[in-house]
Amino acid sequence: MRTSGLASDPAAGTAPANLATILGGGVPTFLVHKSYQGAKRVPEALGYINGLHSPDLGIGVVVPLHNHKRTAVEQFVANCQLAPVILIDPELHYATTSAWESHADAKVNDDWINLMDAPQKPKAKWIKLALDIQIDLGATVSLSASGWVDATDGTRSIARAMSFVDESRSYVGSEAPMAVNLTFDWQWLVDEELRATLLQEIVESNERLWYLRFYWPEIPVRYGQLTDAAILAGYRELAELCALEDKQLFLPNSGLTGWVATALGATGFSTGQAWPEQAFARQRIMGGRKGQRPPPRIPRYFDSQLIHTIEYSEFERLSELEPHEELVTPYSLEIEEEGHSHELGGLHYLMAVADLQSKLKGKRPEAKSARKVKAATKFIDELRRADQPAGLNRPLHLAAWKDVLS
Repeated sequence: MRTSGLASDPAAGTAPANLATILGGGVPTFLVHKSYQGAKRVPEALGYINGLHSPDLGIGVVVPLHNHKRTAVEQFVANCQLAPVILIDPELHYATTSAWESHADAKVNDDWINLMDAPQKPKAKWIKLALDIQIDLGATVSLSASGWVDATDGTRSIARAMSFVDESRSYVGSEAPMAVNLTFDWQWLVDEELRATLLQEIVESNERLWYLRFYWPEIPVRYGQLTDAAILAGYRELAELCALEDKQLFLPNSGLTGWVATALGATGFSTGQAWPEQAFARQRIMGGRKGQRPPPRIPRYFDSQLIHTIEYSEFERLSELEPHEELVTPYSLEIEEEGHSHELGGLHYLMAVADLQSKLKGKRPEAKSARKVKAATKFIDELRRADQPAGLNRPLHLAAWKDVLS
């Protein structure tokens, strides 16, 4: 069975929810985190998303700096003017002074080398550089010039990070939209003392916008979902507190965990076409023999019925079974006509996840997401055992989501 998700024109629809509505928490927000490759048609996808879901869905883009040239950032932003939220993420956890364990693993583009020379204490000249870069590149909301918050001596670490936030606020002024930009290890969500320190900081701060990234443990299944019950419970407490305190919480690089968190009280999240934009997580080290070609990439496809990314061949099989419901997008039709490509699969994923996020508008978003999870579970349970998805295609996260949403 097919469920239409088509917009006849990528520019169709009314104007998107405006920036004030989004930053006030008036709509669930969907942020596309630009991938290094394959993002040429993202502006087109944003047009389709707007045509289908405006003004009930906040739309935005996030452009990470470390692996993009300045010219690429400028061109992408120029093509995404439909989006009210434009974030230029300085990714300061990559700074040379950062205590993040993986800060030296990726090469930072030469255009941002000076930015990565972060001081140990706030310095007005460097703070100005970090914020001016964002403004010059077209950011509609600034991200504070702050980065990694170490778990060692959490109280002291977060106080140091907030001193950079305070200096950033002094520079942009009291009225300018700015989000507190912090990156943590996942232990901040599960350790009671660390979590309490973070939550207390949010409650006591005058800042209303929070852009918080958490570095997950390794996800066993590439393009899979976070299933750790303790981490999900930490997200729940964080999201619920932000909703209670009228703080707008945005969770970058969190994929569908961000969708669950939105149902629990967050304002929005970012995800992207490729795995690194969907999960800020430790990566398994893949080795091969010298001179040996890497294995071919697996054609993947996001199945809205399962709320899970699976092998495309498995999706084709499952879509023939009753009562499977397929979300039709312009990109799923292209795949049918021209064959699967990673670019098209990623664009379909963006439209499918935006559709999920838009359905959280209104009252009782937690119940809405719980019903979606229940429907996915029921679909699998009612299949013959031989027909059920297995191995990497089985959505093991559904049970964890059911628990955290109950």
